[in-house]
Amino acid sequence: MANPGISENVAKEFVELVEQKLREGYAPVGESVGKKGGALAAACNQLNLSTGSRTSRLEAAQRKYRKVDWNQYKPLEKPQEKPVFDLPVFPDDDIEVDAILDHLSRRFEKKLANEDAKTWFDVKIKIPGPVGLAVVGDPHLGTHCNIPLLRRDIEIMSKTEGMMAVNIGDTADNWGRMIYLYAEDDISKPTERKLARWFLRDAGVPWVVWLHGNHDTMHGEFSTFLKSENVAQIPMIDWRAKFKLRFPGGGEVRIDAAHNHKGTSIYNRLHGQKRAALFDEDADIYVAGHHHTWGLTHEEMDDGRVVWQARARGYKWIDEYATRHNFHRDEYGSTILFVIDPEESNAVKRISAFADIEEGADFLTWKRKKGGAILA
Repeated sequence: MANPGISENVAKEFVELVEQKLREGYAPVGESVGKKGGALAAACNQLNLSTGSRTSRLEAAQRKYRKVDWNQYKPLEKPQEKPVFDLPVFPDDDIEVDAILDHLSRRFEKKLANEDAKTWFDVKIKIPGPVGLAVVGDPHLGTHCNIPLLRRDIEIMSKTEGMMAVNIGDTADNWGRMIYLYAEDDISKPTERKLARWFLRDAGVPWVVWLHGNHDTMHGEFSTFLKSENVAQIPMIDWRAKFKLRFPGGGEVRIDAAHNHKGTSIYNRLHGQKRAALFDEDADIYVAGHHHTWGLTHEEMDDGRVVWQARARGYKWIDEYATRHNFHRDEYGSTILFVIDPEESNAVKRISAFADIEEGADFLTWKRKKGGAILA
């Protein structure tokens, strides 16, 4: 039991000695003492106190003076062992973080400027008179594509004066994660890319905008391939492009072209385009593809705008998915042709649309002759 005769000075000396041992790296009571040992034992050993009296001396000293501040324990750092060899120190293989951040800041500014420039960019028309804008529906170049019809339409687009074209996307199947479907096809990936290069560069189509649809981005290398082949620097944009046709006389036509607009309805093939006309930015034409169906409607909105809403059917004629789900195979509207007369003040007559590109091309030629843009 504790010694009742311990004086305050002796108690103070004992408590402070225990705390000194704590600071020297001896462990508190109740902790693993390790090689150094415990602070209480070290203090008692220094005072030549017996092992059996350690606890009683601690209790008496704490009652007489104060409790030991066990938080003064400072574990000793392990001494550094002297190395037996020196390893080489290589220079950093990258630039400093500040330099990286500066570089990324410049890259961000460039990318942001690029993205902003793609919204309502201008396509400047350099010829007078009416022009035609052919919105080519999903080509899906390959064995399921109606090649005879596509070749006919390409010839019309390439030979009709005043014609220009938009690719609405899905240039090829580019199966991506469904790559096994190539085994059921008569076309290889290299051949698919060869056809895409021809369509972009050599078919003679006067492209002004080229969209990437979901099939174009299923396998990322295909969209990268298309960009690398875009030697004419045609605006090549993922999914949706908002642009303006600017005419020599100062007029403009605003076009919202998307591989597909948000929103579907079993009652209206043009539901997404109607939704865009109601709730998105103002345009004169809202046009999409994607569904392999076609539709056209022309209406005056509540705000007085006269707009076209359209969907191009595309050229994929053989479609197992559509057959399996009993979807109707549309026969018309593969490409939708808009004939635009920039000099026409009547909003209803200013833009005409055709589900038959041949008929629309004849109308465009007639309009240009009538207006004197083509000499008879």
